[in-house]
Amino acid sequence: MSAARDWVGRTSGEAGDGVGHPARAPRLESVEGPDFHQVDVAALMRESMELLEAARRIHGIAVNLELPDEAVLARTGLRRTRQVLLLLLAHAADLAGESGVRVSLDPPDDFGDEGPRFQVVTPDAHLSERELRAVFLSPMLVGPTHRRLARARELVESVGGTLDVVRGAESGLTVTVELPAPGLACW
Repeated sequence: MSAARDWVGRTSGEAGDGVGHPARAPRLESVEGPDFHQVDVAALMRESMELLEAARRIHGIAVNLELPDEAVLARTGLRRTRQVLLLLLAHAADLAGESGVRVSLDPPDDFGDEGPRFQVVTPDAHLSERELRAVFLSPMLVGPTHRRLARARELVESVGGTLDVVRGAESGLTVTVELPAPGLACW
């Protein structure tokens, strides 16, 4: 609290009851705590695509979204999941050639044992074996092109998910992210 608030009970911008008592303000939830809750990953993917299109980050790149019609829930952090999606889509946009990018989302199983899984496939991307190993060590060990991929891996692991990268025989890159299982929410 500020010294002014301690002295007069309210600041100049706050309403009071006229007698000097501050009006009750609605309590806000703490921003400091973890933000783990049910997140609709399909809606978040659409929102991330719209954001990247508005920023002209994926302008002129063919992006094929394969999303289910219903909500795909995951028990994860909203901000971190959004950041992972933005990092992976920006990485794919940087490496996309004429083939474009394909993004697919698989819903969790009905029993809540396996979480939702999504893939970002970039057929024209190139990643050497050394860069692939470095992605799983630290973002500082890879070049600027693949630093987004390494940072996304750290964020996915921080929310309890896994990130896997598979290189094609000659070219191509498939990034698979499995988010934490939502559990049995209906039981």
